[in-house]
Amino acid sequence: LQGFDVTPTLILHPAAVVVWRGCRTPHRMTWMTIPVAFLVSLLFALSPAESASGGGLALSDPPIKVSVAVSPTAVGPGADAVVTVKLDPKPGIKLNKYPKIKLQIPAVPGLVDAAEQLLGNPAPPPADQMDSNYFHGGVDPLTITLHVNPQATKGRHDVRAKLSYFYCVAASGYCAPAKVELTVPVIVR
Repeated sequence: LQGFDVTPTLILHPAAVVVWRGCRTPHRMTWMTIPVAFLVSLLFALSPAESASGGGLALSDPPIKVSVAVSPTAVGPGADAVVTVKLDPKPGIKLNKYPKIKLQIPAVPGLVDAAEQLLGNPAPPPADQMDSNYFHGGVDPLTITLHVNPQATKGRHDVRAKLSYFYCVAASGYCAPAKVELTVPVIVR
């Protein structure tokens, strides 16, 4: 390798320390060691924390427990099914009324039409009344009626849905938006 840089390179990470000692022609295992060390470093950097400081939620824990139910469980072609999405905030989490909570179900050709449900306030409260921006004592479930296409094929169809909401952590005042992908099981009999 003409013009090969022989400057030693050092990659530091708690999980791996690799030193590449300069030489005119690096050993063939060196080419594998550096990518492996990089991948190990990346793995540790992206792995979720055991728990947040102060014993709070771990980074991978969602702040809101979301459950989906469809009634009736099995529906005939041309009939309607009601999708209910229940939001259960974990202790210390507040759900905001503004921006609105939004549940979207896109159209699935030959199965269901698009549907959307919004819950909350269209505008933020005045600055001196920010406490009124939170749902206190729980949130009413979001419900959407899906019309099943008369030509829908029998069987189970997993329909993708999107839920977006804004929440705040009571202890720290930290607030953030959240987006959740949901699966709505539509069983056509």
